[in-house]
Amino acid sequence: MKDLLKHNAVLLFTLLVLAFGQLQANEKNSVNWVPFEDALARANKENKHIVIDFYTDWCHWCKVMDEQTYKNSDVVKFGNEKFLFAKIHAESNSIINYKGQDFTCVQFTQALGIRGYPATVFMNADGEFITKISGFIKPEQFLPILEYLDGKYYDKMSYDEFMKKRTPNPGKEEKSE
Repeated sequence: MKDLLKHNAVLLFTLLVLAFGQLQANEKNSVNWVPFEDALARANKENKHIVIDFYTDWCHWCKVMDEQTYKNSDVVKFGNEKFLFAKIHAESNSIINYKGQDFTCVQFTQALGIRGYPATVFMNADGEFITKISGFIKPEQFLPILEYLDGKYYDKMSYDEFMKKRTPNPGKEEKSE
């Protein structure tokens, strides 16, 4: 009986270690989230654009985007190298500072004209608004948006023009449909 208890304790410990390791692995397979004000402070120094995910607790598609888009291996690899990612809870009364002015997250969300969730806002390295997209963005749609922003193509051409000239997923073979 004592051996059985010892065996079960070892088995339970092993399962807990494996579960914790898997949890950590899943955490690392996501874009690196930083607080919004940290992203603003670092963006210019690191010459990186900022991606802001506006979400709510009740938003189903926000959770889907967290799982599918922000954990997609191509988005994670390219995004973590080239961008700073921040989350803002759109219904929070927490105070954030943007360009020397304090806002609640609710006020900031409203100031940007966000009315649907998820909403993704893109800012340049100076913290200037570039654009926003409302709704769920699939990983295969999100990656070209990041490439467009990283290359600062928005200063040179429309997104549609960029997509016509873009080489999809450099280094990867295209899937035929």
